[in-house]
Amino acid sequence: MNFEGWGPQRWAIHFNQMLNLANPPNRYRFDVGRLAMETSRAMFPADPITKVEEEDLDGFAGSLVPADSRTRWGIAFGRGQSSGRRRFTIAHEFGHFLLHRKKFPNGIHSSEAAVDGRTKLEVEREANEFASWLLMPLDDFRKQIAPKDKPDFDAIGACADRYEVSLVAAALRWLRYTERRAVLVTSVDGFIKWAWSSEIALKSGVFIRTSRGPVELPGGSAVGQELFTPEARTGIDHPAGVWFNQPTKEHSFRSEKYDTAYTLLHLGDAEPKSWAEEEPLEDTFQRFMRR
Repeated sequence: MNFEGWGPQRWAIHFNQMLNLANPPNRYRFDVGRLAMETSRAMFPADPITKVEEEDLDGFAGSLVPADSRTRWGIAFGRGQSSGRRRFTIAHEFGHFLLHRKKFPNGIHSSEAAVDGRTKLEVEREANEFASWLLMPLDDFRKQIAPKDKPDFDAIGACADRYEVSLVAAALRWLRYTERRAVLVTSVDGFIKWAWSSEIALKSGVFIRTSRGPVELPGGSAVGQELFTPEARTGIDHPAGVWFNQPTKEHSFRSEKYDTAYTLLHLGDAEPKSWAEEEPLEDTFQRFMRR
């Protein structure tokens, strides 16, 4: 079979078709490292993946590493990752093997942001897209959470468990196909580390810009007040002016393990803005940046 020109989705669909035919007992929690080694050995016998191991990577989440002979490859994942995070990292590096090893014969090191897909580097975005499509097939994910659904963290967490990925990976997967305006926010010690808007939210001007550095959480928000109550996780309705200049429903909780707060914001329907005619929607965070 000629694999020339295959992109990340085509590769992921190919492997999912193989898995559907094999129909293993735990279909969506398969051993992705074993898949990488066995299929690369069969499909690319001249330079297969022969090792998948945990390593000290000095700040990197994962790495695709060639042997000195360039006839074998290894996948390394950083120490201390959760099972879901580790699984996604391995899939990400497998994507690099399939898509990029010829362009990068010396290997690739991937940061946490790269594995999440929060980077402008095309090769990292492609590897992330492959991992997302491989581990969380879109047809099955949409059956769990429909494009018009308004999920909370429990619903997204159920998907994370189903596919054995991290909550963040499942949330980003949903945000990339949802037809709702929504934003995922991660924060530490009262400041936003990064945020990701759904496409329809971004087009309507709803986003949080963190490219210039961490941004202070709004004081009126549950997460800003560190109110990590059952009500905050279930969802609190805020009027305009707390998060954005429009009503917003906030779901927030804090992970003690990662010392990070996670917030999911739902907004109502809105017509996309015409960027040629209007300025982007000013939100609370942009006002903070000017102080």
